[in-house]
Amino acid sequence: MSVDVSRMPSLDLSKATNLTHVVFRCGRSTQWVTTTVKTAKSKNLRHIAVNSFAINMASIEGAVHREWEDLDHLLDQLWTSHSIRPRVIYRRGTGEDDGDLASRSLSKLTKRGVVDMVEYKCRSGRR
Repeated sequence: MSVDVSRMPSLDLSKATNLTHVVFRCGRSTQWVTTTVKTAKSKNLRHIAVNSFAINMASIEGAVHREWEDLDHLLDQLWTSHSIRPRVIYRRGTGEDDGDLASRSLSKLTKRGVVDMVEYKCRSGRR
């Protein structure tokens, strides 16, 4: 399941009882991702990915940074309680590597080594 609802409120995944993989494509804000993941009741959920390549990670600050910290905390809890390994998909920026910035935004997961950081590469070779 892949969801791009950056302009929508969170989704209710409580009825998706056979859900195994979910990919969230987000803008700067991740609050809706955190709220949506909290509704998931599937016992089969094994993979959660956050596709952040549409944003400049260097622009994350203030309230948005706290939203990433909240997501970090929730994903860390899911790893601890259900072994759900999170993945963050990022695009290499022109300045500091967005993968490094994403790693710092998800500091709990990064310190524990339980988040897969995946660089997005365009198939056409363009960035």
